[in-house]
Amino acid sequence: MSIFRVISSVPFEFHAGDPTLMGWLTLAFYLIAAAGSLACALFAHRIFPKDNPRVHQIIWLGLCAFLVFLGINKQLDLQSWFTAVIKAIAWEQGWYEYGQRAQVLFLAGFGLVGVTAVAILGWLVRHSWRRYIFIFLGLLVILRFILVRIATFYAIPLPELSQFTDGFRINGALEIIGAVVITLTALYNLRHVKPPTHIPNTTTTLEY
Repeated sequence: MSIFRVISSVPFEFHAGDPTLMGWLTLAFYLIAAAGSLACALFAHRIFPKDNPRVHQIIWLGLCAFLVFLGINKQLDLQSWFTAVIKAIAWEQGWYEYGQRAQVLFLAGFGLVGVTAVAILGWLVRHSWRRYIFIFLGLLVILRFILVRIATFYAIPLPELSQFTDGFRINGALEIIGAVVITLTALYNLRHVKPPTHIPNTTTTLEY
């Protein structure tokens, strides 16, 4: 059976992902961060006048789309369908024979892709890295949360952050922390929007 046929065989159902107050707050913070990212994309040519604005527009638009997806996933629980698809593919391809080793490799691969994406982003904005340094931190915080969620689905043990916070479980707040950091960075960049440049009128008026 082809992979596409396996994917199509997994039913997709809409159901509430996290209807708690914390879940709705997380959604709100994601959407606020996405709105800030969209604003930075729209004003990129005035925030980064010395750079290629197209690169910054693509980065901020991509960040906006990513945050919107995370917000939607928070309430529609898309990761459950994604996990079911991965398990169906693994069963079809015989990966279950390798047990948890295959799951650890998948988790490590996902983490490597995420870190590589952040590194590529850093290289693209190397000339304006001060405007993006906290974006990187926010993305790494959210990436940590996603990795923990994936590890939870596959029963893979990961070091708990609570050992550094006197027993307080901080993982549930990582999404909000990351979204807030990205929002503040977007606001910081929007404060540096340059006024539009006006081209002086050099046409001469003929007098008769």
